[in-house]
Amino acid sequence: MKVSEKSLELNVGAELLDLMRNSWGMPKAYLRGLTQAEENQEGVDFFAELDPNARIFAFQFKAPHGKTDLQPYKYTLVRYQHDPLFQLSQQSPRGVFYVFPYYVTVTKLQKDVPTLMLDTWFLNVAQMPSSQLFGSSQSRTIRCMSGNAVVNPEYKLERLRDVSFNREDAVPAQRFVEWYGSFREVRSRLERRRNPWLARGLRVAVVL
Repeated sequence: MKVSEKSLELNVGAELLDLMRNSWGMPKAYLRGLTQAEENQEGVDFFAELDPNARIFAFQFKAPHGKTDLQPYKYTLVRYQHDPLFQLSQQSPRGVFYVFPYYVTVTKLQKDVPTLMLDTWFLNVAQMPSSQLFGSSQSRTIRCMSGNAVVNPEYKLERLRDVSFNREDAVPAQRFVEWYGSFREVRSRLERRRNPWLARGLRVAVVL
């Protein structure tokens, strides 16, 4: 049975939060989604009302394609999702990441729980200019094996178990609020075209 993207977000997110709170010195960190339902209830004011000293990490979760747990694991990157993430990363080069869990089947997930961090990998968005990554294409398949992600060019991955963040790596609250305002405008235009990709799998870690 294939693992759903939502299951990967929930389980990897739980381990990520534990690391942030108990290993990386951010005890008040919490994860939040950017879903349309939440926006309808609270809107962008939630972010605008953050303490100015708050910091934000952005994690774009991806689920692998296929039916079996064999390397390379393949994921789809989409240009109009990547563009705003790359923009956000430019002032905080360690603040925005793709998250690639190497889990296709429930069997492997059940075997590795509660340490999915052993085979979940991070890709730093700041090193991936859209023109270099996509060329004239609107989407690309990225192939991941151990610590390498190949999409022409090749990028280095960091395993969640081995990575470490600190508060100063994250995006300042005011910068995030400004970015999120433009993100919502782009998202609204795309959602009128019934686009499912822009905010799918995007989670932010708020560090107070």
